[in-house]
Amino acid sequence: MKIFKKIILSVLVGTISGMFFAAAVLGARIYLDGKLPRGTVISGVRVGFLTKESAEKLLFAAEESFLNKEITISVKEKTAVSTMKNLGIEFATKETIEDLKTIDSKDKIFPDFSTKGETKNLIVKIDVKKLIKELDDKLKIKEFYPKSAIFYVDEKKNLLIKEGEAGYVIKEEKLIKEINQHAEILTAGDLKIEISPAPPEKNKEDLEKERPEMINKLSNTITLNDPVYRDNWYLKPLKRLDWVEFEWREKSEDAENFIAVTIKKEKLNEFLDAEVSKWLDVKPDDVNISTNEKGEVVITGVGKDGMKIQREKLLEDFEKAVNETKNEIEIPIEKIVPKITVSEDLQKLGIKERLSVGHTSYYGSPINRQHNIKTGAEKFNGKIVKPEETFSFNKNLGKVDGTTGYRKELVIKPEGTIPEFGGGICQVSTTMYRAILFAGLPVVERNEHTYAVSYYSQVLGHGLDATIYLGGADLKFLNDTKNSILIQTYVDKDNELYFIFYGTSDGRSVEMKGPEISGYKYPGETVYETTQDLPKGETKQVEKAHTGFDVLWKRILTFKDGTKKEEEIRTHYKAVPNKILVGDAGNSKDSSIVQ
Repeated sequence: MKIFKKIILSVLVGTISGMFFAAAVLGARIYLDGKLPRGTVISGVRVGFLTKESAEKLLFAAEESFLNKEITISVKEKTAVSTMKNLGIEFATKETIEDLKTIDSKDKIFPDFSTKGETKNLIVKIDVKKLIKELDDKLKIKEFYPKSAIFYVDEKKNLLIKEGEAGYVIKEEKLIKEINQHAEILTAGDLKIEISPAPPEKNKEDLEKERPEMINKLSNTITLNDPVYRDNWYLKPLKRLDWVEFEWREKSEDAENFIAVTIKKEKLNEFLDAEVSKWLDVKPDDVNISTNEKGEVVITGVGKDGMKIQREKLLEDFEKAVNETKNEIEIPIEKIVPKITVSEDLQKLGIKERLSVGHTSYYGSPINRQHNIKTGAEKFNGKIVKPEETFSFNKNLGKVDGTTGYRKELVIKPEGTIPEFGGGICQVSTTMYRAILFAGLPVVERNEHTYAVSYYSQVLGHGLDATIYLGGADLKFLNDTKNSILIQTYVDKDNELYFIFYGTSDGRSVEMKGPEISGYKYPGETVYETTQDLPKGETKQVEKAHTGFDVLWKRILTFKDGTKKEEEIRTHYKAVPNKILVGDAGNSKDSSIVQ
């Protein structure tokens, strides 16, 4: 009986021991699976029996400690304190550990404890530009560099060449190798930078060969395009050598350094102040809109944008144009939005914010034309367009003759361009047309002029004009917003007209692309026509020659829901020859054309 009990006890002990052993083996398999083998060391950091993720975190901590350690850097007699991080060291930690083998114990009965891990160093990358910048910031190493010959302008505005100077360069490869050795084992150490004598990269003789190319750059005339009035400015650096300086620049890793032309900021600013600022630096004009006791709209001020030349950007663009021999750049403008205050009763109609601005310039117009434009524009100031209303320009313009304040000025008619009451009113309709376009409103009717008129192209160019004639051609648009639209008109300096629409934005936005001009057609020979209205033999020119062409604009509407609608605005201007009337009074014979 005692023997039997001993046997049972031995079996139980063996079973329990086996179970514990199996559990231990299973636990070891689970614990070790996917871990780095024992003895794995990276840059002196032991990462055995860690997952790659855990090893990466441990290495990051060691790297951070290494990178932030202060070291002494020196060259010649100069000494400074820096850190390994500032010397441009970067570690490719993931790349270093990603190809390391890990323990695989999923399909094995017993884990392989004998596998020995690798010993390797971190992969190190050095940002050479950052390294050189730090050395120059702390030790001014570029002061030692050889100085290549350089162009310069003397006091008499002569383009001359300054001879190069010998200097020293750092032994870059040796320095990088030393930094790498420190980084690979995560041990910071002081650095003594070695340098060696070096001649200048370019001497005076080299630059004499490059002089023609530099003269060519400086001789290039660059057009500064006026983005508002298209009244451009032209600058040739060779004629303004007191603006010009030169500096050596790095082109790229694979190309040689080059001499860049730089422009003195103060000289460009002097030019802008004298020639351009009066046109393109404009303060915003705040506006207050309300109603009086009679319910009439009263507008104080003008809701007109201000503008400001972006001078730093212009300097950058101009220098780039000089160095790349570009022929033109656009003057960059920053828009400054005015403050708009609207009375509560008008806000209830939905008149809350500015929707668009239509702008034309008619610089050079005769006095009578200026007068008619101002008189006609006043007819629309304060007009309210209700939701879903189709607004007619002609209907709201009213009577146009001497009794309504208009003067005689040139009008395009079938018989020629002749004086008539209200000449110039089309400047008003053209300006409204642009406000309609920029507000994204549907154009119900628009008619272009027979031929291209320069007054309508001073802002934005050709192809956005709208002619009207009472009893005939009209300009109409639909207010398809859910709120009323208020129209404000404003004449500035007797040659700038603005139409401003106020309402409530429904989220639509407008982009205009153009003008694309094509299909030029020349006027042909002068046309002579007899008339009984002039004495025999007397002549009178009633039409000047105009070149014909086609213009395409595109209006892209983007609505609140993101949908887009693209519209083409096509304008055809006819070629019109000179037309001269020849007097034939007293001659009963009908001779309509005389050559």
